[in-house]
Amino acid sequence: MVSNMKLLKKHVSYIIATCLLALPFKGLTQNMQETQTEVEEILIPLSGDEIKAKKVGPVRGMSMNSVKAKFGEPQKVHQAKGKPPITRWDYPEFIVVFESNSVIHTINRAKPAS
Repeated sequence: MVSNMKLLKKHVSYIIATCLLALPFKGLTQNMQETQTEVEEILIPLSGDEIKAKKVGPVRGMSMNSVKAKFGEPQKVHQAKGKPPITRWDYPEFIVVFESNSVIHTINRAKPAS
């Protein structure tokens, strides 16, 4: 009977020691699970090809009259500068740059993140 009690105490001590050692790991595994279920939104800029595909506004070579006819009056017209004259028109979605009377560049304005 005495040897059974010693054996029981030994097993109980082993079980208690195992539980005490396992406690810190339980918290660690819970934290790992929380980290794995966390979601973070990452915004990736569009590539050059994607920007061209979604291009808004006039295309290279359009005349000033064609731009006005298709997109209406610009919000702001900047004074022409240099020779040949370079003119800039501002629209809400884009900026148009003209050389003389022809579009040479359209710049899409960045839309605010919603």
